[in-house]
Amino acid sequence: MGSRNGIPMDRSEWFNRLDELAQTIKGAQAGQEIALLRLFLDLLDHAPEALLLQGLMPPPRDRIEAVLAVGALESAVLILMGEDSGFCLSRGADGTPLASVLLPYRFEETTSGGASMTLACLGALAGALNGAERRMATGAYFEIPAGTILH
Repeated sequence: MGSRNGIPMDRSEWFNRLDELAQTIKGAQAGQEIALLRLFLDLLDHAPEALLLQGLMPPPRDRIEAVLAVGALESAVLILMGEDSGFCLSRGADGTPLASVLLPYRFEETTSGGASMTLACLGALAGALNGAERRMATGAYFEIPAGTILH
C-alpha cells in the first residue's frame, strides 16, 4: 500500500488525490508544468497497487529531473509511458494544445486540453489513470463467451 507523509493511502484516497490533481492540471496556466509534474510523480510513487500504473514506466527521478533541467517538459511527460502505450498530440481549432493517451488493456483513449502541450499530456495521463478506477471497479465493458475465437 502506498503512503503519503508516512500515512498509508488506500485505493480510494489515491484515486481522490489523482482526481484532484487532474482537475488542478486542467485549470493550470502555462508555467506551472514542473510543479504539477512533480506532484504527479509523487502520486505515482505512492500508488497503493502497482497494477494501477499499468502502461506507465517512470524512469528514475534523477533522469526526469535532468530532462526538466534542459527544458524538455513535453519529453519529461512522454517518457513516463511504457512502450505499449500510445499517444497523439494535436491542436484544437482555437489553438488549444490537445493530447490523447491510450494505456494498454484499456478500452478507450483519454483526451485532455491544456494551457501548454505539457499540461495537455499530463492531464491526459492523469485522466487515463483515473479512468482505471471506474473500469476496474465495474469490470470489463463486455464479456467474451468461452470458446469464442478472436482474430
